[in-house]
Amino acid sequence: MTQKKHILLISYLIIFLTSCSEIRTDSAIETYRYWAGADPAKDIGLINGQYWQSSHWTKEYILYLQIKPTKEWLDSFISQNKLVIDKRNWTKPDDSPIWFEPSDNSLRYSDGKDFDQGTRYIYDSISGICFLYEIQL
Repeated sequence: MTQKKHILLISYLIIFLTSCSEIRTDSAIETYRYWAGADPAKDIGLINGQYWQSSHWTKEYILYLQIKPTKEWLDSFISQNKLVIDKRNWTKPDDSPIWFEPSDNSLRYSDGKDFDQGTRYIYDSISGICFLYEIQL
C-alpha cells in the first residue's frame, strides 16, 4: 500500500470513528455551546442545561436549557427566529429534567408552522426566566 493510500485510509477511519459517537451533557455552558455553536454572550445568564445529540450525521438532537436573558436578547431571539405566541396544546416531554418546570403564567413561543416536533421557547415575564426546548429527530 502506498503512503498516500495509507494516509487516506487513516483519514477515513478517523472521520468515521469521530462522527459515530453521541453527545450527552448536563452542563449548562456545554449545552449552550452545542446549541449556539459559541460561548454565551454576557447578556445571557445560564442556569441549567441538558443536551443529547445522536451519532447520526443528520444531527438529531434534544435540548433543554434554562436561561435568564436580558429583554433585548429575548426580543432579538424572537424576531430573528420569527417566533409567535403558541396557543396550541403542548405537553411537557416526559423525559424532561426535573428543573424544567415553566410556570403556568409563562408565554409559550413556537415557529407557528404546521409541522411540529414539539420545540417550544417559554418565557416567564415575572421572573425573566426562559425555558428552551428544542427537538430535531
